[in-house]
Amino acid sequence: MDNQHKEVTSNDESTQSLAKEGESPTLDKITESKPIDSAQTSLSKLKSFRKKIKDHIFDFVLLFLAVFCGFMADNWRETLSEHQREKTFIRSIVEDVISDTLESNRTLNRLKMMNTGIDSVLVALLNPETIENSNNVFKLWTRNLGLEVFVSNDRTIQQLKSSGELRLIRKKEVSDRIMKYDQTLKRYYTQSNLMYNALTNLTYYSQLFDFISLSKDGKGPVPLTELGKASLNQAYAHLYLWNRGLEGLLSYLEVVNNEGKELVIFIQDHYKLNK
Repeated sequence: MDNQHKEVTSNDESTQSLAKEGESPTLDKITESKPIDSAQTSLSKLKSFRKKIKDHIFDFVLLFLAVFCGFMADNWRETLSEHQREKTFIRSIVEDVISDTLESNRTLNRLKMMNTGIDSVLVALLNPETIENSNNVFKLWTRNLGLEVFVSNDRTIQQLKSSGELRLIRKKEVSDRIMKYDQTLKRYYTQSNLMYNALTNLTYYSQLFDFISLSKDGKGPVPLTELGKASLNQAYAHLYLWNRGLEGLLSYLEVVNNEGKELVIFIQDHYKLNK
């Protein structure tokens, strides 16, 4: 018993001695290590979370750049396509207007000849001999019947207006000049329609002359009809007004012709088509 008591006492003294020397028991070491392990785990989780956030941000940036670049590429292709279409339309308009100027030149020459011819008819109607000899007046009037009509080759302009693609013409000053030319054409067409409607009224022409006698091979003078003699003044007034309207039509067509020539030069200068 004494020996066992001594051993326990000795062990207690050893433990106390070790404690005094700064050595902790095993249980104390385990208890102290737990907060350290917990802090390390939290730090590890925080680092992992931060890494995931960075990865997500990086993925988002890559996705955003991919979408943005795709959008920019589509926009660039669309812009390039619109620029190409603009050039195509511009060249087509120039071709149309050049065709218009050539055709309007021919029509102007023909209308000027008609205007001069009707002036001759008016002079002949004032001659007292016409009443008994209508042969010359009949030939002159018949030769200058009708109306030379100019029709614009405005397919491209009308296509741009109807489809809403006039916006493709980026240069506003060019677009304005094109629309000015279109308005000039409309004014000419208005006058041309008035003249055409007046042309259908051939009452005085048919009343004045004895068509049967004039159509025969005889070379003798053929007088005006009795109705023609009575309506000679009205016939002259009708033809005079017609000729004044023809002069107005000539004036409108000359504006179309000049405006067309200027438009071609204007477009060629702004789009460098001659280079």
